[in-house]
Amino acid sequence: MTKELFVNGELTRIRKETHGKSKQNKTVPDFTSRMEKREYYQNINYFDIRNVLDVKGFLQDIRANWNTYVSQVNQWIQASPVKKMVVTGIFTVVLSFFASTSNAAFIQEYTYQVKSGEKIENIAAAHGITAQEILEANGLTSINGKKILLPKVHNRTVTATTLNVRSHPTTESSIIGTYKQGDVVKVSFVENGWAGILIKGRVCFVSADYLTTQEETTKPAIAQAKPMYVTATSLRVREAASTSSAVIGTLKVNEIVSVKSSINGWAQIHFKGKVAYVSATYLTTNRPATTKPSTSVYVIKPGDTFTKISKALTISVSAIQQLNPTVDSTKLKIGQEIKIPATTATATATATNQIKVAARIGRVDPQGTFRFITLNGITYTAKASGSLLNQLFEHQGEKATLTLEGKRGQQMTLRSLQ
Repeated sequence: MTKELFVNGELTRIRKETHGKSKQNKTVPDFTSRMEKREYYQNINYFDIRNVLDVKGFLQDIRANWNTYVSQVNQWIQASPVKKMVVTGIFTVVLSFFASTSNAAFIQEYTYQVKSGEKIENIAAAHGITAQEILEANGLTSINGKKILLPKVHNRTVTATTLNVRSHPTTESSIIGTYKQGDVVKVSFVENGWAGILIKGRVCFVSADYLTTQEETTKPAIAQAKPMYVTATSLRVREAASTSSAVIGTLKVNEIVSVKSSINGWAQIHFKGKVAYVSATYLTTNRPATTKPSTSVYVIKPGDTFTKISKALTISVSAIQQLNPTVDSTKLKIGQEIKIPATTATATATATNQIKVAARIGRVDPQGTFRFITLNGITYTAKASGSLLNQLFEHQGEKATLTLEGKRGQQMTLRSLQ
């Protein structure tokens, strides 16, 4: 890299002039008529990047004069009064991704101001690279308080059950790994149906057809979605806002849905991880009235305790305590009346254990099974249905407080999500 490329931190010569030496000049023939001349120039593609830019030569020039190049770019970044995107090709070289003559894509970069106390490992993980690559690309030994170059990536979610990761953007190239549905990948660029992703500093490729779009990845704030309740006994969920559209499921009365928008009598919702539509006529913002469970009276007999009563009637101690909040279970008297659930069915339902746990929501299966990871790093599975399943898809990957219910030896069931 020669010094005359930079004057006051700016490039003084275009890349064509400096790195286009390998390009062969074509001689122009003598024309006998205007028509012949016009037809000749119509067959020339003026917008082919190979006509103006020797990409591989440019990157090899950078690598050959690496220290000088990084030093000058880093000086420009630190002196820049504003944060703005620059495309220098540094990370293209660091990640060893040389564009071929048929695929001249650069890894886009931008400047980032490191916050006080921010760890380089967290920054690297968020961009699909390693901490060492950040230091090498910026010619630094520490990033504290510095402006640094980073590769520009955006998160996309895998929609296929299994997605192959390949070494090159072709189905004939070797498979070097796989992703599962719900996994998040760091996409650097998309070209010819292939997404270039960064995995710990390596450029790999997956089919872009099995990733959510960039717009779908960016979720709107929870406050923007309006919770509404189903008033119909059975409400059809459709793929599009039309009665002729395919039915992909149903909702039951009093189920809650998050309405993103409404137009022409149709409400847009999320159903099992997909955008869907229901008739807005059968939705209301009014919370359905809750009915108190029916109870019956139990008369205390000699030797009775809440534990003995719960075992005899197959109901939980907590159910008895909830119905009798003012009764001291250690001072029961013979002949004293307490409340218990009225039916055996209700008693059986309340016999299950219920817990609350703070966890991060993992993979969610459209059939209702989902994973969650507790704060101590242990992964569990549970079941969900209806509106709770829709909420799980909306908050996948986020932290939440889960209320779960289940019996010993059986899979837990999600009762609420906060």
